[in-house]
Amino acid sequence: MPSTILVAEDQADIRDLLVMNLRNASYDVSAVADGTAALASQNEVASDLLILDLMMPGMDGLEVCKALRARGRSTPILMLTAKSTELDRVLGLELGADDYLTKPFSLAELLARVKALLRRADMQRAALAGALSAANLLRNGDLEIQPSKRTVSYRGEAI
Repeated sequence: MPSTILVAEDQADIRDLLVMNLRNASYDVSAVADGTAALASQNEVASDLLILDLMMPGMDGLEVCKALRARGRSTPILMLTAKSTELDRVLGLELGADDYLTKPFSLAELLARVKALLRRADMQRAALAGALSAANLLRNGDLEIQPSKRTVSYRGEAI
């Protein structure tokens, strides 16, 4: 199942370019033109990754990022912006963005960053799932029960 990506970009040409290239890379992509729509879409179904333009009408990318992090969402966020000062980058990262790419950008670099962010998120999910399944292990002497895997073993032998 392909990863889902939401692109929130107010410039139609950039938004269309991103959508086309991400779809060509086999991602399931949806797009919106402003931050309010981006935040509303994440209330319905959370995407695996968000690409947010920093400067959008209404609610900007920083506000969307801040609102999602305040709700406890850990969805990876890649900020796109024409602002390239160190202060702008630091502010974006401090408010919860995972990566920051300035315009104009290379599509190859954007796709590599998307892939890296999704890979990191998958590793974190796998680590969390492993920790949860290890925590769900029930043991009494030589008897082991793993409810999440629906397995029972006695002295190392599956029952």
